Amino acid sequence: MLKVHFTEADLAKVTIAEDADPMWELLMSSYRIRRPEGEPFFGRWRRGSRSAVPQSGRLLMSAVPPYGYCPDFLTPAGARTIGDGVSAVLETPAPALAADVAELAAQGTHVPAWLRRVGDGEPGELRRLGAALHDYYRRCVAPDWATIRRAVARDRHRLQAALERGGPQLLLSTLHPEVTWSPPVLRVRFPVDQELHLDGRGLRLIPAFFAHGMPTTYKDPALPPALVYSISHPKFDSDAEPGPSLAALLGQTRARVLVTIATTRCNTSELADLTGISPATASQHASVLRASGLISSNRSGKSQIHEITPLGLGIIRAS
Repeated sequence: MLKVHFTEADLAKVTIAEDADPMWELLMSSYRIRRPEGEPFFGRWRRGSRSAVPQSGRLLMSAVPPYGYCPDFLTPAGARTIGDGVSAVLETPAPALAADVAELAAQGTHVPAWLRRVGDGEPGELRRLGAALHDYYRRCVAPDWATIRRAVARDRHRLQAALERGGPQLLLSTLHPEVTWSPPVLRVRFPVDQELHLDGRGLRLIPAFFAHGMPTTYKDPALPPALVYSISHPKFDSDAEPGPSLAALLGQTRARVLVTIATTRCNTSELADLTGISPATASQHASVLRASGLISSNRSGKSQIHEITPLGLGIIRAS
């Protein structure tokens, strides 16, 4: 069991990741390719991605056992893009590289020679690892990144709603089926016994599309505290684009806006981000859809939150 110890200061510093984390999604997806769990959710993606894994991706997987400890440095905190994440990996201090590779060996995992050289701080092998991360992400994660972001956004809104209704106590109480909040300790089902004392640093909650089962965290308690957990979602569906009949009816961009709102309750800024258009364009399309009765918009603080209406859902299903 993992026990996360809170102080009053930590409760005030519980935060929710603003977006899907590319490095955690990359890592979790490498588990999903090799492990059988979650077939109803990930089966189609798994079958397609196994054949797409580049040779460099197989090198990457030799550093990530399918079960057990994974080197902490592979999931640097706060990466917003794959470029940021890989850069952070390449900039990992030499002592941290050495400690993580030594920990992997201490867990009884076979450490390949190239990874031992990474632990020794050899620049060429570290760059090779960076290339492997980029290649694997491009082939196996990037094609479905919009779907991943939408699903993570849905769960982020769930957490935010709980936080607004009942503060961090309600948020932690309803976080995940494998988590129990018994103030001041958050108890998490975990494969090993581990204690994490936040000591005023707060806790960052990271919803992860490719996570499955038990939440996870860093082995090193000195790293920024984070809890990565699986979201609830239906079977994996990477076809996020509207169908041709809906696009013909509304136009491609407006149809994509409608489908995005149907899958993700979001504000205008998030809608623009998820659909790859400007906030002004997102606002214009939302106004037309609202006037047509296909979505509703309600103010929450300084933002307008857009939601699909029954008529909007009917239009999508009919097309």
